[in-house]
Amino acid sequence: MLHALVIAACLSAAFAGPPPADAAEPLGFRLDSATVHADGLGVRYTTTCPPGLPGAYGLSVTVAQRTGAHVATAAATLREPCAGRSRHTVLQTGPGGVSFRTGLAYARVWGCVGSGCSAVLVPVRIV
Repeated sequence: MLHALVIAACLSAAFAGPPPADAAEPLGFRLDSATVHADGLGVRYTTTCPPGLPGAYGLSVTVAQRTGAHVATAAATLREPCAGRSRHTVLQTGPGGVSFRTGLAYARVWGCVGSGCSAVLVPVRIV
């Protein structure tokens, strides 16, 4: 699953082409930290919305990590006001209950605000 996710993201980025010079990202996202919890993965993140857009956003975050022969996954979908401040949530572990461990993982983030959406795949260091 992780390999398919990485390949799909790379292909999407390769064929998307550059955005117009005056295009603004619909939603700014920064993953600040990730820590292992008993029931999933705790993440701290910061979002920013462009000026003049509605005050709330929708956000879907999925994290995947290869752990030996298995892949640990955790996900959450949120709808929150644009505040530009750091927030925390626990992503629930996916089916199969494979636990995360410290090390490298990948986060797929899909965010929408107003009528614009953006997606990004970012590496994350789990501590």
